Amino acid sequence: MGKTSIAGAAAKKLGINIMLSGDYLREFIRPLNVESGKLLETSVYDAWKHYGDRNKENIIRGFEAQSDVMCSGIAAMVERAERNGESVIIESLYMNQRIADVLRENSALVAYLYISDPEVHAKRLNERELFTHFKSAGSRLVAQLDAYRTIMDYSVGLSKSNGIRLFDNIDYESTRKNMLKFFGDEDADK
Repeated sequence: MGKTSIAGAAAKKLGINIMLSGDYLREFIRPLNVESGKLLETSVYDAWKHYGDRNKENIIRGFEAQSDVMCSGIAAMVERAERNGESVIIESLYMNQRIADVLRENSALVAYLYISDPEVHAKRLNERELFTHFKSAGSRLVAQLDAYRTIMDYSVGLSKSNGIRLFDNIDYESTRKNMLKFFGDEDADK
């Protein structure tokens, strides 16, 4: 979707030395022998399996359950960065009300990146392996596009209700420039 690419570009352009990825946080948690680690053994698009049949409600339930675990860790990282006066970029698919509250309480600049067009969304998932995820075939993610879009719609709604800035990533270059401007880069157009 461009989260990793844009987060990396923003970190580099803005001189932020700490960039954390939700994918790597999830990998850190997975091997832990606790219920939350077991919940994260499945990919986000398969988390519904913990709740029964594959339907919109269970896709959201699975996402919410994974988000509870992930956002606890992300909230702790945000609070630590605030205590230490550090600038940090955290890139993650996970979103819930708790993290929205923590981000607001810590005066974080928050943006949610999404793709409104399903065809562009599928294309970007397929292109991941060309730019950031070199050994991770995007085709397995495209096969789960309906689950991703259900999660995306849920997260867009949550973002809107919390005043989080939305960026529709139809055109990557334009989105990157607009996000850099949002994060304070006056030279984003150069």
